[in-house]
Amino acid sequence: MPGNVAWRSLSPATEVHVAPHGQWLQTLMSQPADAEPQTHIIIWLWEDLVPTQTLLTWERLAEEGKQQAVTEWLNTLCQPLVQRLQLRPQDTLLVGAYSRSPASVFGTAPSVLARLSNEFDHQLASLHQRYPSLSNLHLPLWLQRHGYSHHFDSRNYYLMSCPFSMTGLVSLAEWIAPLLHRLHHPAHKVLVLDCDNTLWGGVVGEDGIAGISLGQDGIGRVYQAFQQAVCYWHSQGVILALCSKNGADDVWHLFDRHQGMVLTRQQITAAEIGWDTKSAGLRRLAQQLNVGLESMVFWDDSELERSEVRANCPEVTVVTPPSEIWEWPDALMMLTALHRHQHSPDDQLRQRSYRAKAQAQEVQQQLGDERAFLQQLRLAAKWQPLAPSNQLRAEQLTQKTNQFNLSGKRYQAGELALFAKDQGDVWLASLQDKFADHGMTALLMVRPLNTNTALLDTLAISCRVLGRGFEYWLLAQLATALMAKGISQLVISYIATDRNQPARNFLATLPTHPVAADVGYVPQADEILLSLDLPLVSLPYLEFYTHE
Repeated sequence: MPGNVAWRSLSPATEVHVAPHGQWLQTLMSQPADAEPQTHIIIWLWEDLVPTQTLLTWERLAEEGKQQAVTEWLNTLCQPLVQRLQLRPQDTLLVGAYSRSPASVFGTAPSVLARLSNEFDHQLASLHQRYPSLSNLHLPLWLQRHGYSHHFDSRNYYLMSCPFSMTGLVSLAEWIAPLLHRLHHPAHKVLVLDCDNTLWGGVVGEDGIAGISLGQDGIGRVYQAFQQAVCYWHSQGVILALCSKNGADDVWHLFDRHQGMVLTRQQITAAEIGWDTKSAGLRRLAQQLNVGLESMVFWDDSELERSEVRANCPEVTVVTPPSEIWEWPDALMMLTALHRHQHSPDDQLRQRSYRAKAQAQEVQQQLGDERAFLQQLRLAAKWQPLAPSNQLRAEQLTQKTNQFNLSGKRYQAGELALFAKDQGDVWLASLQDKFADHGMTALLMVRPLNTNTALLDTLAISCRVLGRGFEYWLLAQLATALMAKGISQLVISYIATDRNQPARNFLATLPTHPVAADVGYVPQADEILLSLDLPLVSLPYLEFYTHE
């Protein structure tokens, strides 16, 4: 249904084109290989895809035969998706399938339909590991959350080949919108929560542990459900922090002693508990976590506190909770600012890394000597080339790294794959110390310009591992690899932004000089090219590292 008002939630930032009914394959495969990156949303209805006779045939097979038949059929169905991404890895595919009935419209073959749906999810998850830009829309989950009764319209289905009602189309667009948004806008890293009348009902400093509402019947169950939603975001890699006007001992005593608490002290990475303004607390949290204020989402029950933060920390995303507290758990679960297009295993490593960072800061303060501190850390680093298994993490590093990002360039997974295939090398590096395994926290993109010169297109390092000389170790590894290929000059691409001062400071420590001649690369208007003579470079901090 092209031009339908239901697409309004998609159209402000997206130009929507609707393929003719039944021509998804022709539309998908007709795009030229060199066209601009595109996002294709493919929505399948099982009733349209699988003939009833096929289902009945599958139903009569033995269990092993059913599984084999379903798997082979789905392999054929998904093959064009794979072919498309192999031809155009810069594209993104969002794919979903569902049935019009919560049970089975086929009636005679419900078990086969359930098997089909489960195997479809399994295959998409497997394909996503190889092609991170292919994702599941999870439409059965959307229908489960929003209900079947008002989302389908038989009249639309038979007259216009659209099974959805107007309500269903609007709901579907709203379900897809956060996924599209996250393709080009990184999700926020940190969820900052108030405590009193947010994590529990009442004021712990006045009501005491026994007087608050949490976990009992009625409203106490709502606060507990809200905490469960908080835990969900923690499981998705979001950093949790507290910013509360309270006594710290009262808050932590409740965390440790109240049986209704779902959230644990160990899940909280940082906290500002005291009597200062919330904006001041948020700024200290940002400094402690070494993140920008724009990475934060703030949830507080008080409109006064929310207004104060909006006025003094406009970069922070301040949530206005629903007026009815019963709606809070669902509102938090569906919070667009936290939704990730994809979820990386390194998200959990990031949480442990931020906690380890606080421990390391304590040790550094105790020692008071940088060299003694670095010697104690037992730093171990390694790097690896771009591969299907780490493409998602590579994309995250280019999209989300701001403070130490020399060029500030952003790439999607498909673009990184194309760069590695046709232009040069993409490397990821990981770091481990005695406090934590920080995972893959750095990305380098380099390509040859001529026989003895290479361009460092991108060097991005997560802010959580700065202060360890990691950037010098990375440059040393790159220099060794390039000189082994006969390359002696490294041209560094640098674009100044309002947030990459740490990268600028690093660049100032290197013996660079302006590029004196044409090296076969035309810089952007705001791009600065600096040259580094690799054989002459002597770098600090390398003695503190072991590497593989």
